Amino acid sequence: MGNSFFVDFHCHPTIKPYGRSFKHEKVNSPDPEEKNSIFHYDPPTLFDKLLNISSTLTKFSQSSISALIKGNVKLIGASLYPIEKNFFSNRIGTGCFSNALSNLVTGVGIERVGSIQKNNDYFADLRSEYDFLEQLNGIPVDVENIKMQYKLVQNVNQIMDNVHNENIETLSVINTIEGSHVFNSFANRRAEEYEVLANVEDLKSWKYKPFFISPGHHFYNQTCGHAQSLSGFLNKILDQTYGMNTEFTALGWAILEKLLDNTNNDRIHIDIKHMSVKARRQYYDYLKNKPDIPIIVSHGALNGLPSVNNRQATTGNQQNIFNRSELNFFDDEIILISESGGIFCIQLDERRIADSKILKNTFLNLCRKKMLFEKSGLVWNQIRHIAEVLDKNGKNAWNLAALGSDFDGIVDPLNGFWTSEELPLLSDYLLIHAGEYMRHDGKKLALPENRSIDPEEIIKNIMCENIMTFLQKHFK
Repeated sequence: MGNSFFVDFHCHPTIKPYGRSFKHEKVNSPDPEEKNSIFHYDPPTLFDKLLNISSTLTKFSQSSISALIKGNVKLIGASLYPIEKNFFSNRIGTGCFSNALSNLVTGVGIERVGSIQKNNDYFADLRSEYDFLEQLNGIPVDVENIKMQYKLVQNVNQIMDNVHNENIETLSVINTIEGSHVFNSFANRRAEEYEVLANVEDLKSWKYKPFFISPGHHFYNQTCGHAQSLSGFLNKILDQTYGMNTEFTALGWAILEKLLDNTNNDRIHIDIKHMSVKARRQYYDYLKNKPDIPIIVSHGALNGLPSVNNRQATTGNQQNIFNRSELNFFDDEIILISESGGIFCIQLDERRIADSKILKNTFLNLCRKKMLFEKSGLVWNQIRHIAEVLDKNGKNAWNLAALGSDFDGIVDPLNGFWTSEELPLLSDYLLIHAGEYMRHDGKKLALPENRSIDPEEIIKNIMCENIMTFLQKHFK
């Protein structure tokens, strides 16, 4: 595959090393051998892979700076995420066993689990994680005889400077945030608007302020309703139901207005992932008279259904292949995102991007090439569906989709594509799918420009160019 580099618009490179730094005074170690280093290289062992296949637990690091650079990733959206207390207040109760189980699931360390349970100031935790990331900003580190660094960036020009740096392997990092619970400095009581908005104001003054934030996440945060996002074992031990599927609150609208205000050229965009369907619909209505604001999905998947009011899949050859959860997006939302000049980043969590029956059919294959082909096909199904929905509605089919892996965000990766280091391999297999599609079904696309594009250009768009074009407009 001829991509010059890859982009991952949503991953969590800090979450594990930051968690493990709690026994080291929150130091981001420049020694990549240390687990509290963001450079710590921890590829999955055979046992790790078998554990993931059998239980979906991902104990290994997926998006360390080392793995990202080894995978020729030149730009990421690094999602800062003060973990919600609800993750560690579960139906099993509290105590040593519960804490050990929580650590097993998240991989952040027992000390970090204890700090989250005691913490009532999410905003202080956010600043601490931001400080952790800043500690090694622009500092070269040697990893297995490769000199590498990451640099926090404030605009697209800085990204291009880093891309063209021939002296050292450099990863550009755009700050992002997951969940507006981060603005709450008093998690043990009701949030007060003046306190929350003061934290929003503080955030907008940061040197490397976030490019976007998702209002919703896994649990209710007094801002807006969230969609159910946990499944399997986690859904059995954790309770997401409070506030789920509700609308924006008055506090949520106040936060939204302040984030999107661009009076001082300091807008922070909104990522609609994790918001309830009701909240998403409210947000779309809010944007009707704001054509300069793009709709962002930083790490999403499709449910293959036309709309919330029409649940009959219309694309016959793709029926019953998607997870029909309302966490995933409807076809009419794809059109709205495209019309806004937005971006839709596909996540690499197989539980999200495919129906459970499809996953059973691709569960385990002893032929590695066949396994990689089938698992990459789950991602291609997402790309293809976006293209066909857009083409059917008279729009460019190939300029919307991108990659937002959600690596290290408690995801179940596609077997064979375990970490950021395998993104070139994923790109190669997606090219095979794109070539096959354009030789056959792609010829049926309505618009000439959609059916005449080269497969190489399609995959280059997905893995890099669509994000770069988006940032040229919105990250100045």
